[in-house]
Amino acid sequence: MKLLKKLFEFKKDTDFINDRRDSKRYDMALKLNYAYPEINSSGESFTKNISRHGLRFPVNSKLPKGSILDIKIEDPNSDKSMLLKGRVAWLEEFSGEEDSEPVRYETGVSLLKRTLF
Repeated sequence: MKLLKKLFEFKKDTDFINDRRDSKRYDMALKLNYAYPEINSSGESFTKNISRHGLRFPVNSKLPKGSILDIKIEDPNSDKSMLLKGRVAWLEEFSGEEDSEPVRYETGVSLLKRTLF
């Protein structure tokens, strides 16, 4: 089942002809839960953007590049969800304007064995 397929209207375009990425990114906030069982880290987040093969979203702890995450994405149009596995492709650290603010992270995850739509 392609859970998110109905959210998109696909058409071939040339806007991304010089883009190195395999597939187009869509700025979309989808609720998700993620878990990194190796260090017992988990959290809830919202995607910043998605593609057929990956996700970008904030996380609450530093995750090593190459880590395998369990991801559960909720369908915004129903009570269904999609269970996925993904590999951390990159992680960026964002520090707050003041030293007392907590460090924040954002990660890019490549999906394993499945596409979103």
